[in-house]
Amino acid sequence: MSAPFHETLREANRKAWDAMQAHPFVRAIEGGQLAPEEFLRYLAYERDFVGAAIEIFAQALIKARGYAAQRHLISVLRALAEEQVPYFEEVFAALGARPEPRESFPQPVVAFREGMLGIARAGGYAEILAAMLAAEWMYETWCRRAAARPIADPHIARWVALHAAADFAAGVAWLKRAVDEEAARSGEGGRALLARRFGEALLLEIGFHTAPLGPATP
Repeated sequence: MSAPFHETLREANRKAWDAMQAHPFVRAIEGGQLAPEEFLRYLAYERDFVGAAIEIFAQALIKARGYAAQRHLISVLRALAEEQVPYFEEVFAALGARPEPRESFPQPVVAFREGMLGIARAGGYAEILAAMLAAEWMYETWCRRAAARPIADPHIARWVALHAAADFAAGVAWLKRAVDEEAARSGEGGRALLARRFGEALLLEIGFHTAPLGPATP
């Protein structure tokens, strides 16, 4: 029996996948070594990207096949707006900090936002799903590991918990099924395009997560 297509996607991009799972940012969180200023920079970048993710999933909603997919994507948009956006507002308020403005973001952060938005705006429904599967499956995988360890910083612990929660895992499972269904409708060229989009998203994620780290981070 052949592997599901989403597993094929990951194997086709195994080098980038493993690099992201072993990224210094991920290791710093798992080891309780992420510096407060690095976390604040990351939060500013990620807060900005959640706004982009709303547009990305809205593009998927517009291009979706059928009511069931549209209904699920509406729930994704609601979770972004009602769970993740308030998290950033609450953390910055609790820390008495202001997010770094987008105009000062480093190039890898800009490239991540623009690259993912570019796929959503110009690409088809299946391409959007493949790119977001790379991002969300990647997060679910390392956050489930991190959630099994004690995390002293309550704000980091909450962020990890959001991505290790059953609801988030169910969303990743939906993306896997949806990508598998789209691949079954596609020819060899279409499936190769999905593999490229999956890999592009992972490479953009690597740069994005490197950006908040200081020079002393291992």
